[in-house]
Amino acid sequence: MGPGTFFDLGDGMTVNSIVYQDQILTGPLKEFWEESFGDVDEPIVMEDNAPVHKKVCIPVRQELGMRCHQHPPNSPDLNPIENIWAHMKSRIAKEYGHITSVNAMKQVVMSMWMEFEDGRWDYLIESMPTRIQAVIKAKGGSTSY
Repeated sequence: MGPGTFFDLGDGMTVNSIVYQDQILTGPLKEFWEESFGDVDEPIVMEDNAPVHKKVCIPVRQELGMRCHQHPPNSPDLNPIENIWAHMKSRIAKEYGHITSVNAMKQVVMSMWMEFEDGRWDYLIESMPTRIQAVIKAKGGSTSY
């Protein structure tokens, strides 16, 4: 698991390609990759097809030597992190719905993120061949995953 991080957005700011590039891609993601997998020649980054992942980020990934994993645009089944987000959202709704402070919620989210162990989600990776077959069978549409 990589580092958990939040965007640092000033008043009226939104996440765009520049913010994503500066605060994720060339910051924590690059640092995590260099520290954890420095001997890997071509890191593969898995992103969804959000607009912030395009534009300026494409050449930046190329400059960093990262390859972006391509997958169908509407197939969260092929991105195991989506299962982790769903787990976290469910837990937050059940256990922490009473929190109204942004800082308190950030602490909860970071605490939950730090609880994840590398091996805890291995079954998501191991299920990828089955997931791929299900997406192919559904012609890129929804599956049971």
